[in-house]
Amino acid sequence: MRRAGHRMRHAAAVFAALAVLGGCSLFGSSRTPPDPLPAPSGEIKPAPMWTATLGARSGIGFVPVAIGDSVWAAAQDGTVARLDADTGRTTWRVSVGKPLSAGVGTDGTTTVVATRDGTLVALDAQGATRWTAPVGSEVVSAPAVADGTVLVRTSDNRVVAYDTDSGKRRWQYQRQNPPLVLRNSGGIAMVPGLAFVGMPGGRMVALSLGSGAPRWDVPLAQPKGATELERIADIVGSPLVIGRELCAASYQGRVGCLDAATGAPVWIRDFSSAVGLDVDNRGVVLPDANDVVHAFDRGGQPAWQQKGFARRRLAAPLIVGSGVAIGDVEGNVLWLSRADGTLAAVTKTDGKPIVAPPAAVGSMLVVQTSGGTLHAFRVP
Repeated sequence: MRRAGHRMRHAAAVFAALAVLGGCSLFGSSRTPPDPLPAPSGEIKPAPMWTATLGARSGIGFVPVAIGDSVWAAAQDGTVARLDADTGRTTWRVSVGKPLSAGVGTDGTTTVVATRDGTLVALDAQGATRWTAPVGSEVVSAPAVADGTVLVRTSDNRVVAYDTDSGKRRWQYQRQNPPLVLRNSGGIAMVPGLAFVGMPGGRMVALSLGSGAPRWDVPLAQPKGATELERIADIVGSPLVIGRELCAASYQGRVGCLDAATGAPVWIRDFSSAVGLDVDNRGVVLPDANDVVHAFDRGGQPAWQQKGFARRRLAAPLIVGSGVAIGDVEGNVLWLSRADGTLAAVTKTDGKPIVAPPAAVGSMLVVQTSGGTLHAFRVP
């Protein structure tokens, strides 16, 4: 079954933002240019299919969504678009009239975005506004839409549920935060009746979609260190479900897979990632906070490492076919062999950083750059 949904001295290079409860934030990036790329083997030959532009910038949390024959995407200025997956032609394109804090969530019928002032906007299958709803604080990740429910995570680390049809608030869940948390765009994994959410302090929580009641709440990572910065161990990226397991990674913490029904660990390893992982039947692939790409098998044993991407500020990966696609700060899509991590191909986009994982449409991949351009590639 395919998936369902450094310590302190490196902080400035890997934080998308560090939020201090009370409203402060810290932004940073590496000043040293990335190392030159290794020569690709040519083992994978991705074919460019189409390019489309949203006309405005995007960023972390702006991840395209692919369902059936369509791709949905959004930009920071409030643009939301649905495109034909085969051709890239625009099916509809609208502006919600306000800047957005994150990308789209959709079940293929209802598409939901969140504005920076903390309002959810739901669009119907033709792009017309269906409903709006106040959240009460900024939404920091793309809404998750499934099973008649819209779920969002907020900057004050609440999880709030809304009815897909009406926009009525159903419930909210919140737990006490540590003094410092990453302001990251970690997603929510949903399966029938349950949602899996990564919370501050390295905890994973399973929530009932019906009531918001926690089914289990377990630590994937244990905060360590003498200072609050060193003790940040938040879940990054989106947790992913494969079969009976839930896999996730944290910053300055661990990577591993849990039993989705109970939260019991299947395997866990010390690890630090700034962006998150992808998973398939072979195991887990993800970059660490030093831009080394790691693969672990289904039992958590190391399979391979790729160390040739220093300072490339890699995005979260996508496993597609026999390859692993990862975007970098120069707008390259790096294609690694799934078998051994060898760099197999490099494809260029618009030269703007790729900070979000790609989306898969069958044997095709769609990546969105921070310049707001969508690029589709066919993978043989």
